[in-house]
Amino acid sequence: MRISEEQRIPSFWQFQLGGWTVYFLMMLLSFLPSKELRQELMYRLTFCAVCFVASFAQHIVCRRLWRHQASWSRVIRVVALSCYALGLVSGTVLLWLEAKYLMPSWEKFEWYYIFANALSPTFMLAFWSALYFGIKFYVAQTEESARLLRLESLVHEAELKALQYQIHPHFLFNTLNSISTLVYERDTATANRMIARLADFLRATLDGEGTYESPLRDELDITRLYLEIETTRLGDRLKVVEDTDPRLLEAGVPRLLLQPLVENAVRHGVAKRREGGELFIAAFREHDDLVIQVRNDLMPLHGKPCTYGIGLTNIRTRLHQLYGESHEFTIDFSTGNVCRVTIRIPLHTYVAPLELAEAQVQEN
Repeated sequence: MRISEEQRIPSFWQFQLGGWTVYFLMMLLSFLPSKELRQELMYRLTFCAVCFVASFAQHIVCRRLWRHQASWSRVIRVVALSCYALGLVSGTVLLWLEAKYLMPSWEKFEWYYIFANALSPTFMLAFWSALYFGIKFYVAQTEESARLLRLESLVHEAELKALQYQIHPHFLFNTLNSISTLVYERDTATANRMIARLADFLRATLDGEGTYESPLRDELDITRLYLEIETTRLGDRLKVVEDTDPRLLEAGVPRLLLQPLVENAVRHGVAKRREGGELFIAAFREHDDLVIQVRNDLMPLHGKPCTYGIGLTNIRTRLHQLYGESHEFTIDFSTGNVCRVTIRIPLHTYVAPLELAEAQVQEN
């Protein structure tokens, strides 16, 4: 199970016991070399023990101030008063112990010494209070940062899901429109083949619901199912050429990346040409990037070429969400009546969500 950042922060008791133990050991080690100062050592250790007990009372004050989200001016006033009050009590206890047990031959208990004797415990408790609020503020900032990261992740996930869902109705509408045309023309055999292929296509796309990436192999399979539907409709007018490096079949790519590109190329390019045209799909490695190209023949262009539609805008947005500035997405109309779409993303091997979760568990 993955441990969150706030779970790694020690609790109050860990800080309390750990901090005072370190302070106690430092006192002990600093006086051990000198045998003549054993009585001073006993006083310092007693001072440490008394302040340790007083810090629990100070903790009640500080915790209440923190929970009520008191202003810093009120915190300073209340903490100063409580530290001095506890300092007076601690100083009185120390003075009595010193006169009674630690140095009875040197000291005797005098009430007017308690105000001077209260200064050291007061400063110690003030330092303890500053550490308390500093640690609480750090923990609160850490938890807020973690909350914002979780919120950002949820928003990121919701945006990707919304974009992914947008593909299904877009493609479904176009395909059903083609089937409707075939039924109207009484070409039932072709319509039946398209319906069967449509069922296979939807089954393939819905099987991976909830994932944002898939291996290139699966994307090519889904795209081939779509092309079977279009080939049934267009016949010999659609010529498909595929050139994919087989070593890249397990590379991770955005889910349903190729199908919208191919659909756009067929519907706005090849299908509009009376003689049809060629659709070229390529995937190859270039340095540390995976490059995917879809090229198709176009009708002769007059003026400005086509702009981004739903499918291409969807792809551009998803690429930015997944890879940020580490991707490229270009559309080139410069070579005659040909449109070339090029996508460049970081090359990485696809890891299934279950395998990724298991790897995270092993790391922790």
